[in-house]
Amino acid sequence: MTKKIISMFNNKGGVGKTTIIWNLAVSLAAAGKKTLLIDFDPQCNLSIATIGYDEFAEYFETSENFPFGKTIRAYAQPYIYQMEINEIHFTQPKYKPEQEEGTLSEKKVLDIVPGDFWLNSFADILTVGTDVVSGSGLYRFLVPLLLVNKLEEKDEKIYDYVLIDLPPSFNTLVRSALYCSDYFIVPCTSDLFSAYCIGLIGEVLPKFVKDWQDGESRFKDSNPYDQIIKSKGKPKFGGWIFNGFDTRKGEKLGADRYQFNKIAEKVENKLIPELKKIKAYQCIPEFVDSQPISSIEDINVMAPDSIGQNVPIKYLSKKRPTRDAMKQRAWNPNQVKLMNKVNQEYDKLADYIIKNI
Repeated sequence: MTKKIISMFNNKGGVGKTTIIWNLAVSLAAAGKKTLLIDFDPQCNLSIATIGYDEFAEYFETSENFPFGKTIRAYAQPYIYQMEINEIHFTQPKYKPEQEEGTLSEKKVLDIVPGDFWLNSFADILTVGTDVVSGSGLYRFLVPLLLVNKLEEKDEKIYDYVLIDLPPSFNTLVRSALYCSDYFIVPCTSDLFSAYCIGLIGEVLPKFVKDWQDGESRFKDSNPYDQIIKSKGKPKFGGWIFNGFDTRKGEKLGADRYQFNKIAEKVENKLIPELKKIKAYQCIPEFVDSQPISSIEDINVMAPDSIGQNVPIKYLSKKRPTRDAMKQRAWNPNQVKLMNKVNQEYDKLADYIIKNI
């Protein structure tokens, strides 16, 4: 199987991109899929959640041997400046369930390339007009892809899926990841801004694609045999996720149900029609429609505890709650039930991706 690169993207913040991408990766790894996470968000929330706050701080330390630390910067900055010392550093999430469960012989592959606050500067270095539209710097926008290719070549690590966490923006980092990606998935929450922003993606993505097509056309004039550029710049819509809603007796609350319908309507009447206008490739796969590919219920106090302990939802019920407000020695039955329900939803999402992407 050829690796698939998937960006988790919404230009709206607070929709749960980081939590979703982390727990999805855990479910993919549990299903036996070799998975790599790339933290391409300057906020570095994914790195903090998976590696740990104090542990992640150590990756920024520089020395003669590690002049750019041990984050994504160690590859990206030297590459951009055409230096020959670029290195790739990756690690594994802090919580390793196979050690606890005594199944080292069945170790699942889940790696992460740590992010870096320097990515803000990297975003300023990339320029759409000079690099993309002119065709002269298309490879500058393919850093995530080139990083994975070199990692696979250097360390002989072959991945099934590469998941990229992104900032809530339409900036050059987002363009770069989308140009590298085979698919993008859009998380949404129960609010009007999610419906508005998912409509904006329908307006903006075709412009991104056109810029790449213009640059590719100019690039091919002097590089007619290049195979990488011609295969990139074609991200497909892999579906949307409804995240963080509340239920009562198994049904979405009225306000959440209303927002759900508004988002689904915007997907059907705005996003999908606009993306279907892209002529360069089929942006809407046959398996995608206006309904969400996953609905992930709000897990309230468990979510921050999961991040604080660096333990994904799949294994959180085995850990003691740590929040000050929680004095119990274990999660109560209703909390465990909800965590199991959400975990099953992540497993279903992983299964959807394995079957379709």
